[in-house]
Amino acid sequence: MRIRGIVGLLLSLFLLGACSAESSSEDQVAAYPKKAVQIVVPWDAGGDTDAINRVIAQELEKELDQDVIVKNIAGGSGVIGAQEVLNGKPDGYTLLAVHDSVAMSELMGQSEFGYFDFQPISLMTSTYDLIATNPENPWDSMEEVVKDAEQNPESITYAASIGSTSQLEPALIQTASDIEFNIVGYDGTAKRMKAVVANDVHLGSVSIAAGKEYMTDNRMKPLGYTGEERSEEFPDVPTLKEQGIDVTSAVSRGLVAPKDTPQEIVNKLNSALENVAENEEFQQRMKELGSEVNFKGTEDYKAFLENSEVEMKNSLEKSGLLE
Repeated sequence: MRIRGIVGLLLSLFLLGACSAESSSEDQVAAYPKKAVQIVVPWDAGGDTDAINRVIAQELEKELDQDVIVKNIAGGSGVIGAQEVLNGKPDGYTLLAVHDSVAMSELMGQSEFGYFDFQPISLMTSTYDLIATNPENPWDSMEEVVKDAEQNPESITYAASIGSTSQLEPALIQTASDIEFNIVGYDGTAKRMKAVVANDVHLGSVSIAAGKEYMTDNRMKPLGYTGEERSEEFPDVPTLKEQGIDVTSAVSRGLVAPKDTPQEIVNKLNSALENVAENEEFQQRMKELGSEVNFKGTEDYKAFLENSEVEMKNSLEKSGLLE
């Protein structure tokens, strides 16, 4: 009888502890966020992903009534910072700023994880690129670049972050125009821009967010735009399609969390981000950065990512980067 009593007592204590732990977990979710939220940007400060996510962080603070801090962890074309969040606690306090490079890195063998090793939250923006060169170079359009490349294969250098969409864009241009660039690897937009400004490399893809100041100061010369239509910020720059190059390409940016983050927290973040996306001030700031607000909630974002992976794989195969 004494043994049964002890066993019963232990079982009661175990159940009480389990109930307390469950209650504590529920309380933490209900109280979220009770401390600062961190957004990891897996690229250097100064790039377009960094600029856009700093605006998102500022607006998200207002919605969550809590500090939202941007932390840059560069390296490995975005892989190092992503890896840190991949291994982070699924508590909603560490998020990852992602774009198409997550799928690109996985498909190219740069990483062993993809979109769905994380918990997607929301898609926020889509951004088309300008293709730029140093003003000292002779070309005034991508048409002229193509003609030069036809006569001098691999003589024109093109800056790209290997395993990111900046590598896909020149590959697509090569395929569409039947030319060959000499693609040179740089880790992140900021370093690619500096290389173009210094004329260490002839060409580079850059968003308006990252390159506007350089072009306004005449340190970069835009040659073409990867959108379906011309940019309102740079209406004199023709699209690639206008120049006979059948290529359009956009970088779509969103936020994800570590796998197994409680759905209640994901829902709360998704709702807050939707409010950010609908804010007119946020929309205006994105326009000034040359980006389009393209909000998709969690379920629609998942479907978008699935389709994006398929399209990217097809593009890589078409460009010869993936066999």
